[in-house]
Parts: sequence; structure tokens; C-alpha cells
Amino acid sequence: MYALFYLFRYILRSYGNSKLNKLNLKDGEIELVEDNSIFNKHLDEILYFFQVTKYNVVIIEDLDRFGTSNIFLKLRELNQLVNESKIVGRHITFVYAIRDDVFKDEERTKFFDYITTVIPVINPSNSKDKLKELLISKGFEENEIPDEDLSEMAFFIQDMRILTNIVNEYKQYREKLCTGQAQKLNLTKLLAMIVYKNYYPQDFAQLHRREGKVYSCISKKRQFVEDAIKGIKKRSEEIQKEEEAYFNEKHIKIEELRLLLLYRIKNATNNRMYRICLGDKCCVLEDIAKDSGLFDKLITQSSIRYEYYDYYDRISSKSGSIDLKTIDKDTNYLGRITLLEKEPSKFQVQYQKTKNEQKAVKSLRLKDIISQYNLSESELYQSIQLTPMQDVFLRRGYIDEEYYDYISYFYEGMVSQSDRELLLNIKRQICQPNDYHIDKIENFVKELKPYMFEHRSILNIDLLDYIANTHEQKENFDHFMKHLENENPQLDFLVDYYTYGKCNRTVFEHIVKWNKTKAWEIMCVNSPAIKKETLTEAFLKYCGELEPCTQAWVNSNYTFLTNRVDSIGLDRCLEIACESVFESIQANNDDILDCVIESNSYTLSIDNLVVIVHRLMPSDSTLNTDTLNYTRILATQNNRVINNVNSNIGEVIKLLHDKEKDESTESILYILNNVNIETLTKELYLKGQHNQIANFDDIIDSSLYTLAIKDYLVAPTWDNVMTYYNHCKNVTEELVNYMEHYVSELAAITIREQDPANDLFEELLAKNILSISTYKSFATTFTTVFDYSCKALKTLENERLGILIDKEKLAFNQDVLSVINDTSALCHYIEHFYPQFRSHCTWSFNWTEELAILVINKEIGFSDSSLEVVNAIPKSFRIQPKLANKLATIYLRRDDAIDEDEDVSMAIISHCNDERNSVQLALRYMKLSNGNFDKIEKALCAIGHKYEILTDKSKRPSLEGKHYQLELLNYLKGLGYIASFKKEIKEKNTVYRVYPTKNKE
Repeated sequence: MYALFYLFRYILRSYGNSKLNKLNLKDGEIELVEDNSIFNKHLDEILYFFQVTKYNVVIIEDLDRFGTSNIFLKLRELNQLVNESKIVGRHITFVYAIRDDVFKDEERTKFFDYITTVIPVINPSNSKDKLKELLISKGFEENEIPDEDLSEMAFFIQDMRILTNIVNEYKQYREKLCTGQAQKLNLTKLLAMIVYKNYYPQDFAQLHRREGKVYSCISKKRQFVEDAIKGIKKRSEEIQKEEEAYFNEKHIKIEELRLLLLYRIKNATNNRMYRICLGDKCCVLEDIAKDSGLFDKLITQSSIRYEYYDYYDRISSKSGSIDLKTIDKDTNYLGRITLLEKEPSKFQVQYQKTKNEQKAVKSLRLKDIISQYNLSESELYQSIQLTPMQDVFLRRGYIDEEYYDYISYFYEGMVSQSDRELLLNIKRQICQPNDYHIDKIENFVKELKPYMFEHRSILNIDLLDYIANTHEQKENFDHFMKHLENENPQLDFLVDYYTYGKCNRTVFEHIVKWNKTKAWEIMCVNSPAIKKETLTEAFLKYCGELEPCTQAWVNSNYTFLTNRVDSIGLDRCLEIACESVFESIQANNDDILDCVIESNSYTLSIDNLVVIVHRLMPSDSTLNTDTLNYTRILATQNNRVINNVNSNIGEVIKLLHDKEKDESTESILYILNNVNIETLTKELYLKGQHNQIANFDDIIDSSLYTLAIKDYLVAPTWDNVMTYYNHCKNVTEELVNYMEHYVSELAAITIREQDPANDLFEELLAKNILSISTYKSFATTFTTVFDYSCKALKTLENERLGILIDKEKLAFNQDVLSVINDTSALCHYIEHFYPQFRSHCTWSFNWTEELAILVINKEIGFSDSSLEVVNAIPKSFRIQPKLANKLATIYLRRDDAIDEDEDVSMAIISHCNDERNSVQLALRYMKLSNGNFDKIEKALCAIGHKYEILTDKSKRPSLEGKHYQLELLNYLKGLGYIASFKKEIKEKNTVYRVYPTKNKE
């Protein structure tokens, strides 16, 4: 039976293809033709076979490889014929070993009488255990390969036969490769390589020829590195944008941004919103903005309950949903709040992290690059179309750059096929990629001949690494370096070697030793831009002392150095920084900046000084190019910086803007007294400072007094004003401007009468140098009074004289009068001092009509009008018509009083518009003239009008009947000047008819 089983197995395996056409048996064959019946051929031979043998079971397997179920129909027919044959005479059973998926649905039940299930020995859940079990059975240690790695590899093994073969091959490879120098092979990688070999034998074979999917992935490591660096640079740019956004927003308080967002929520929900309820607490928007806890709680909610004012101004409550993303879409308040919550130092940390990454990524293994930078999702990685096993093995590092050590047997002096191809290309002067990997470098170098170094095809990173680090290869190294030390060096190779090579110091120091100046010019000045940065970095790292041309470039490229601290090395960067004088520095590396500050390695510019002061005083949030001043520099308390600034103070002051004008008093004095600062520079810089020096005592050079006054640097006190006045011997324009500027401060200080102040008093108040408002303010500041004849007052503006008079800064005496008499302020002066004037009205006054009117008006105000004062008024003014009414009033107040000058009296009577006063004054005149008819007639004529008719004896005039007229008529009748008069009624009005006398006495 077993012989028959193997017979059938052999037949099927040897002659199986897409269709089963023929079965070869011992004494015949069965040909299965699709168009013919099985009875057509060899049936007799089959029956005979079973007749002469005792086999009663036929086992058939591997039929599922044909992928069709038709063959089972033919075999079933054959089985039936054999069993029905009388010559066989026994039951023959056909047993089929096939997979379940050969048949679809229920059709398999049509072919078989009985179906038994065979449970698989191996599956993904136990493959690891089976693998480990077999490895132990082969004599390997239990923990030779970690269980985690076994599990990862066994996950892909689902066939016991393959698993067995993997273990067998692993044993063979291990025994052959892990001997001698190869003892250090990683057994996990070796097992993984065997698993990969069993599942992908074709790709494994291509790996020897540097072909296939796995090799394609490994060979693209450099491209993966470049992609990773692009990603890092992109993150660095995002950090930079975020930092810029931070500094653009930092003037805004977080609380303000929160409140703005809350108002947008209010406007989007209900613009009559009063409070928002968070839990059991209802808060106004301002309180939520102040409390980060409440605000954070609010922004996590999709709906809110709030209170609002209804149309009757009653508080009601309501709930509603909020969509913060939509509300905040245009303004991005939440993003700006998050940004402001960051510490500025975090940006520096993030920058540094990206720099470290750029350096580290170049040395990462393939598995780390793929996993850390998620390159499996990149277009480049996916284009390789790795299978799941290949993908996992490469990600886990089971297969990596060292693959060749795990697929080839090591022989002394042997070069790999790949190395052989490179040697051939070098001989043929065909250049290969700079990073072409040399598998057996020591053996490879032994194959090199001197002539092979003549062509640039010799350029290879692995080769240069080896010969640069091997003393015995010095001659080859020098020969190799000729390609890099000439007028037209292979810059592409230099860039690649600096990036991926391992002996950079040896290589680049050799180039520098060749010709430092020429190397700088070729590598860093004339090289293409895409290579220049890398080559410049390499040059600076290894060039030692800088040549003048290099130093000049470094001085103007501070950020180039700070951005490459990790690549060049901190110590080397510090060494370069100490010897440089940077034109523009930045706060992007604290170590370099500290070194620059300590060694004064910077030019004195406003931007540089801001960076330095900010580094030394990071808490000063107001510091910028506009606010930096000498005081802030002193506040750093850094002697190196302060001494450097002081040594160049003349230039530094020209740089500072100090728009805040908040220099300290000490700084102001230092700048003012410093002989190294030009006077004009001092004046421009110090003007408008908020702080001031107390007095002139600490100003060393008195010639700077004017500057101190001009720039308002000294405190506003009268002592300082007098000090400067005494210094200049007069009131200068600068002093006037100073006093005008500080008028309120100076006006609040009273100056007691003293000799030094008297001169200033006269200079300020006896001249027209101050503005009227300032003059008025200062008038009360001095206790001194003009009680002497100050000639300067004659030229003083009338308004200023008025101020002096009102503020009683002029005494009433003949000395002052002698001056005031010649001014237009005399009336004002008399009016102000009128009581004194009444007592001294006989002094010599320059009378004017205006003054006369003033005096008459003032006297009218007195019930006891002084005739002495009135008579002091010159006759020429007393006879003026415009004064007649008022003079009449004054005289009539006094019994029997009349102007002592008859002409004046007649003028008053004549010009008085008030008939009653005129008649009464005339009557008084008549009485005082003792009834002299001539004077009576003169008075009557002075009254004029109808009264003058009384002098005509031929007339009988009539008067209206006023009481003062009656008094006059009675007096005239009593004197006999008229004969009589009688009362008459004329047109219903009472009149007095006057009858003249015949003769006049």
C-alpha cells in the first residue's frame, strides 16, 4: 500500500501541470483527455495492477496545485471502475489530501464519501513557539534570539515545511558564517535573512547582484536622509513662523485675546448676553477672561447656558450650541492664545532640537530613519512596492545596510561581486556614485594599483574613510587627495564626504595644509551656492586660525556659525567667535552669544546692543531698538559690555534712539560730562529726558550749562535759573525757553526778596521777553516790588504793565510815577491805586482825556467827591463837553460848590445835557456871584435855548413849569431881574409866563 502511495505521489509531482493528462503506472499509463472517456486507454493495465497486488488504499496529494476540481471527477470514475471490476475482487479506497479552498461552497461533497479535517500544525499564533522549539532541537540556546524578534519573524511563517527548512538553513549559515572574524554577526539578522530567503528566493538572489526590492530600499538610504532633512527644515521654518507670530502678538495680553474671543461668542450667540454659566457658577465675560480655568472649561464645551437681558431689561437664561471653530475661524484667537502661553525660550530649545536632528539623521540606521520620520508613507518608499514581510524586516532592522555580511561566505582576500564591479569601473575610468558601498574594504584596497588613482573614478567615500585612517595607506591617501587639492577640485565629492564620511578632520585638514587661502577661495567663495554652505561649514570646522579673507566673511555671517554649532562643534565655534568682530549678532545660541559678549566680538550697532542687553536682562520686555539707552546698558552690570561701550561712548550715543527718554540722572551726567561725545550729539540725544539733574553743581564744564538748560536737563528751580542767569549775565533765549517750558513748576515756587534775585526780577518783569501767559504766572512768584524808577518799564508792553499793576508789583510813589507817566498804563495805574491817588492828586501826572474821564468817573462813585481831585484835572479837560454832565453832578452834590474857574463853570453849564443840572448849576453860579445881572445873563446864555430869551426884555417867554424852573424864576423875580411870572394852562399843560422888567439894575 505504501509503495502504491509513493508511486502515485511521484507520478503527480513529476508530471503535474495545469492539467492532469496522464497517469503513469507500473505496467501502463492512464491518459486523461478532456474529450475522451477514461475507458479509452490503459484501463486493463490498471485493473491488472490491482489484480496482482494486494494494495487496497491509494493516497493522492498535491492535486490542489492545479487549481481545478475537474481532475477529481476523473479519479472518482476510475475509483468506481476499479471497485466494480470482478477481477480485482476487493474494495479499493482513494484518499485525497487537499486544501479546503480547492472547492467552492458545497460542491466538495459531490466527490467524496467521507471528509475528515486535518487541523494545521502551524499558524500565526503558534509559529513562534514552533520555530523556537525547532531551533532548540537543533542545539541552539533558548534565548539566542529574543522572543520578540522570533515572534515578528514567525508571524509570516504558516507552513511547517518552510519552517523546518528555515531552521535547517539557519543552522547551515550559522555554522559557516559565524566562525573566525565573523563571530560578531547578529543572529537575529541572520535568521531574518534566512526567512526572507525562503519566501523570496528570487529577490534574495538579486540582493547578491545589488538588485531587487530590498536592495533598492537599502540603496535609497541617502535619499531617505535627504527627505528626513527636508522634513526637519520644514519644522524649523514652522518654528520660525511661530516665533515671529509670537513676537508680533506678545504686546497683546492673553486676557485681552480671551475677552475678544468671548465677545465673538457673545455676538454669535446673543448680543444681549450678560453672563455665561459654567457648572453652578455664572460669570461675566471679563471674569472668565481673567480665569484660565474657567476659560479652558468653556472652550471644551459644544453648548453653553447663559443669562441675557430680554427686551424688558429683565435677566433671563437660555441654552445654545456654540461652534468655536467657526467662530474663531477668521481671527484664530485660540491659536494666538496658545502661542502666547509659550515661553520665548521654548523656541530656542525647539530650534536647537531641529539642528541636532539634522546632524544626527545622517548617522541613523535605515530602520531608525524610516520609523522616526514616517518615511514608509513617502512616495519614494511606497514606489519600491515592498511586500509586507520585506517592509517589516526593513523597519525592524532585521535586514539593513550590513546585509552583505549575512549572505556571503568570508574568505581571506576575497572581494564581493559588487566590489569587483567597482574595481572594474575604476579601471575603465567610469565614475560611480560617491557613496557606492564597498563590502570588503581591506581586500578591495589590496586590488588597487597606483594608476587607478589617476582618474576621478577613484573617488569613493568608503575608500577615503579607510585610507585616511590607515597609516600604511598614506601614499594612496596623498594620491587620492590630489583630486581634491587643485584649481578645479571635485566639490561634489567633498560635499558628500563631509556629509557621510568618517574621517573629515584628516581630509579637510590635509586640504587646508595644502593651501588655506586657495582652499577658501575655491570651496567657499567661488563654489556653487548649493554646495557653498556645506563646504564653508567644513572649512571653518577644520581650518584652524582664520585668514583675513575668511575672518572678514565670518564677521558678516554670525548666524551661519550659530546655526551650525552642532555640526561645527561648540568648542570650535567659541574659538572662532572669540577672534571675530561680528557685524550683526542674534540671540539664537546662548553659548555663542555669551562668548561674543565676554570677548567683545561684535561691532557696536544698535541691533547688536539690543541683543546683548536682552541676553543680560531677559526680563526687560520693553527693550528694543527704540528704547535702548545708556541706563539700560549700565543695568546689565556686565563690566565687559559697559567698558566696551564707555570706550566708544561717542559712537554709541549716536546709535541710541532712547525714544522713551528715561535715562537716569547718573547717565545724563555721565553723557553730559563726557569729553568724547560731541556737543551736538549730546544736545540731540539728551533733549526731552524725563529724569533731570538737581542742579549745575555736578556739571564739570560750565560751557555745558547752556546745553543743560536747552535740553531741559536740570530741575526747574529758581536757584538753577539764577545760576544760569548769573553765568550768562543776561536772560538768554535758551533760558527763556526753559522757563516757558517749566512755567507751572517755577510759578509754584516763591522767590523771597534778595539781592541776587532783584536783577533777575527786573530782567524778567521789566522786559518783553516772556510770553504773556508766562509773564503773568511769574508776576506773583517774586516778592520784590518795583518801588524805584525803573527806566525799562517805559518800553514794557501795556499788557505787561497792567499785569504788574494788578499783581501790585509797582509801588505808588513819585519814582514809579515818573516812569508810568510816560506809558499808556497810567490810567490803569491810577485806577488801581485810586485811593492813594486821591491823596496825592497834586503830583505831576501826565493828564489825558482818558485819565480825566477815569478820575471823574471814579469821583462820581464817591459820595464825598473831592473837589481837590476834580480841580487837579487840567482846565483843558474840565471844559470838555463829554465831562460836563458828570462834573455838574459832582458839584451839585456839594453845597455851594462850583468850579473855581468861571470859564469851566460856563462850559459845564453850557455843555451839560441834563437841563435840570444845567439850570441848578447856573442858579448856584448866580447866587455865588451875588446877583450880578451880567453874570446872570452870562449863565442864562450858557444854559441856552429858552433860557437865553429871558435876557430879552421885549419878550415874554414861557417855561414848562418844572420845579427847578420855578426856583430859578423865583430867584430872578426876587432880584428884580424879571418883573413877574404867572401860571398858565396851555394845551392842557402848565406853563409859566415870564414878564420882563422895564429896566435892569
